[in-house]
Amino acid sequence: MVRLENVEIILEDFRKDELDKLISDELNIDLVEVKSSHFFDNKSGTDIEFHQIKSFRDALSPIGTGNVFLKQVEIGCSLKDVLIIFSFDEEIGDITFNFSENELYEGKSSDVRLNVKKILETLVDLKEKFNIPNIRIGFEPASDDDTCLVKIGQEIVDFESAVERILS
Repeated sequence: MVRLENVEIILEDFRKDELDKLISDELNIDLVEVKSSHFFDNKSGTDIEFHQIKSFRDALSPIGTGNVFLKQVEIGCSLKDVLIIFSFDEEIGDITFNFSENELYEGKSSDVRLNVKKILETLVDLKEKFNIPNIRIGFEPASDDDTCLVKIGQEIVDFESAVERILS
């Protein structure tokens, strides 16, 4: 039996006040793409679904976690069956995208290479737009240095070597 691993992309120390802009303007999450979701509303003390949230900043305040499982999401290329986990304290938090490695590595090698490059370019763009200190890409858990393939930090990203590290 082949055990598939999950790939994770973690936007570290994301500013909570930019959350709604990321979800609506950049990720363009359409309600028809939501397979399931779970958030806890601190104000009412109840569980709520993605479609009930008017402001993610408010829903995850003062601190909060939640997740949404999507049929697909566009991050440079279309990725299917993606779980997005939000984990926030008062000001900042992590946003984790988790999906099967098949989404990244299946297909013709030229297409796979192009998709990985598009994902990296999109992540660098998001990093600049939202002033994200670090983005980690790797196998679950990408937060561990052993399973992190690429860390996009303050230095200039060498796309070719980053693509090689992800594909090797």
